[in-house]
Amino acid sequence: MANTGMDTQTDSPRTALTTDPLLTENDACAYLRVSKRNLYCWRMAGMIPYFKIGRAVRFGKTELDAALERMRVG
Repeated sequence: MANTGMDTQTDSPRTALTTDPLLTENDACAYLRVSKRNLYCWRMAGMIPYFKIGRAVRFGKTELDAALERMRVG
């Protein structure tokens, strides 16, 4: 059988989503040590990526880490 390039789990486009825990707003606030209002402002400004699942908002932990790195000064 020929190798299609999608044989391993790491090649799956959903791998990052399944291994990266999704945090609730309260979890993200605790992780970032910011207020819910601050997290909301960052989200609305496009500084923090998020998922909208129905009415629920979720954040990828690695994406929060990357967003913090982009905010680094100096």
